[in-house]
Amino acid sequence: MWTASDLLTIYLLVSLYGVDPRIAGGLFLAGLVANGTADLCVGLWLDRHPYRAAPLAMCSLVLAAASFPATILLAPHGPWALLAATLVFRIAYAGCDVPHNALMTRLGSTPPRAAWLARVRTIGTALASLVAAWGARGTDAAATATSLWIMALAALLVGSAMVPLLATAPLAAAKAAPTTRACRLTGLPVSFLAASIIGIVALAGLAKAVLHLPAASIDGSMILALLIAGRTLSALLPVPNGTTSCGSTSLCGTYLAAAVIAATCAYSIGAVTVVLLGFAMGATNLVGWALLPALADGPRAYGVYTMTSKLALGASGLVLAGGLGGVATFGPATFSAFALAVAGACIMAAVLARIPLTPPVHHAFPTS
Repeated sequence: MWTASDLLTIYLLVSLYGVDPRIAGGLFLAGLVANGTADLCVGLWLDRHPYRAAPLAMCSLVLAAASFPATILLAPHGPWALLAATLVFRIAYAGCDVPHNALMTRLGSTPPRAAWLARVRTIGTALASLVAAWGARGTDAAATATSLWIMALAALLVGSAMVPLLATAPLAAAKAAPTTRACRLTGLPVSFLAASIIGIVALAGLAKAVLHLPAASIDGSMILALLIAGRTLSALLPVPNGTTSCGSTSLCGTYLAAAVIAATCAYSIGAVTVVLLGFAMGATNLVGWALLPALADGPRAYGVYTMTSKLALGASGLVLAGGLGGVATFGPATFSAFALAVAGACIMAAVLARIPLTPPVHHAFPTS
């Protein structure tokens, strides 16, 4: 749902480099629009050329790692320099992200394996976020630059591990025609996509908002650590690995729980509520990814899913910027209203998630 770089980027741009929150939110949205469009294009291309995923992923990994630090370090050179670096990074990232996500279909060939992989993703993202939180501790440009380059190198080394898997287990295109016109366009049930978009916008926006509470509340690096802790704990949550109906019910339940947590944040923000917010984000992400292999119609569906997820993340940054209104921190009343709006959005996502999810292919989990 959110990556280590997502929270780190806006936090550093606004807090360390003094970039206007509205500009930071606009840059974030522009980058994710480009990223989402590239995701869709990569997914469609891989549907036709599944055996070329490995070289595409490797080249994209190198370019993404080389350009990531510039998305923050070019802040002194103005928004246009940041925009150029952001576009390069986000488009390059799509070339490795979509093959990685589509690879989950091959590796998660049964429901239990898909659920296990979703747990591994959750824990892996939490570990990456720990690195991001460590990088956010820098108080000057030199320390921040060192941290960012270390993160980029680590991402390149870890990400390269998927290239041999893509070479030995090439992606497979869809095996059967989708059952509805909507599924033909997206490769996924529309209600699942809509619930995911609303949930990501709401919860990611609230997580970013907590980082911009008055300084007297909780330190920013501590908030990141608490969010990461909650997300890591979500990996212990039992994940349904049976029917899609069971998965739909579980996704609905996690969004309802997230609504309660968001409403609680509106009245009291402390260490416990921040951990619970991280848990809610991790839980909805975990259940969604565990359910995705049963619904995805080949690499195209993964391209659509990652595209919509990143557009939703970008929208959350823009919503945050609007909520802040050009200042660096929320007022108490403004934050309470923002959190209550997030709770309402989570309820809407829960209603959409409860709609029966009809797999777009005849065989939910590929066996070869």
